[in-house]
Amino acid sequence: MTRFFVGAYAAAPSLTGWNPSAEGRFLKSVAELEGVAGLEVPFTGALHKDDEAWFLRQLPEQADFVVTTIPGTMARLSSDPCFGLASTSTAGRRAAIDFIRDALKAVGRLNERVGRSAVVALEIHSAPWADGQHASTAALSDSLTEISQWEWNGAQLALEHCDAFVLGQAPAKGFLSLEEEAVTVRRVIESTGRPMGIAINWGRSVLEQRRPEAALEHINFLREGDLLGGFVLSGCAGVDTRYGAAWADVHVPPAPRTERHAGPSVESAADLDVLEASSLLTVERMEECLRAAGPGTGKNFRGIKVAAPPHATVEQRVAVISKTLDLAIYAATQDWPSRTAP
Repeated sequence: MTRFFVGAYAAAPSLTGWNPSAEGRFLKSVAELEGVAGLEVPFTGALHKDDEAWFLRQLPEQADFVVTTIPGTMARLSSDPCFGLASTSTAGRRAAIDFIRDALKAVGRLNERVGRSAVVALEIHSAPWADGQHASTAALSDSLTEISQWEWNGAQLALEHCDAFVLGQAPAKGFLSLEEEAVTVRRVIESTGRPMGIAINWGRSVLEQRRPEAALEHINFLREGDLLGGFVLSGCAGVDTRYGAAWADVHVPPAPRTERHAGPSVESAADLDVLEASSLLTVERMEECLRAAGPGTGKNFRGIKVAAPPHATVEQRVAVISKTLDLAIYAATQDWPSRTAP
């Protein structure tokens, strides 16, 4: 069975206030769900925005982890628009490299806590805003070349593709295009001999191009170049929802199954309350993307990341993850036609 890393922080109780008891119940319940490989952990300067030492004590020792630097990257961009690994500003690029060095130290702390190399990937990003002035592939290449030479304690670097800058379109992230990232990563791999991949987030690819086919196209593009390093199921919507505005990067949960997918575990009324009918992420689209991506093995991880409804209880927060996980596992276990990997 395909197992998924869960970006539980996107639905965590701590988003609305720090309550260690509620956060602890939430994390324990998520970790115990069937099909969970481990957690996608956000790095903001620490591994938990409220209490890293407390968080590390909660981790199940048998789980694996993916660490993402996107929350910390976006926080720094809010005060310094030149911050990023692809920055044309020397100071902004150096600050981003130092930030990734701090993230690596955090990976070491997590590994030490569970007693093994449990972090399979560290997700990094091609910030800042790629409007033709603030970011370049040359700067990204220099940054990746430098940091790829470090000792990563068992983790692999995964450049997560966020929505690219599109002229005339308000971006969520607005970083480099996937084609620019792929050329740069390939160049660094060839020059350094160090492995590195590119991760796709379904919702971020789709909101970039305003087309639900975009994620599948991105996966196929990376598979053809043998660069796919991860794939995360996270939704978006082309209309306003309770999670945010149309085309916002807010991790909209998937849509409920249609009659085609009815079965013994069809959604209950409570399940429907935590799913989102307007989501463009349907079970059919999960199926086609998971089929194209192939099984998650080694450092090519699979994940889910969804938000919880506003004012959700701990139980509802766990439920939205549980139901999304159920749909992902269902999609991953359908009979697929044989496919020859590139």
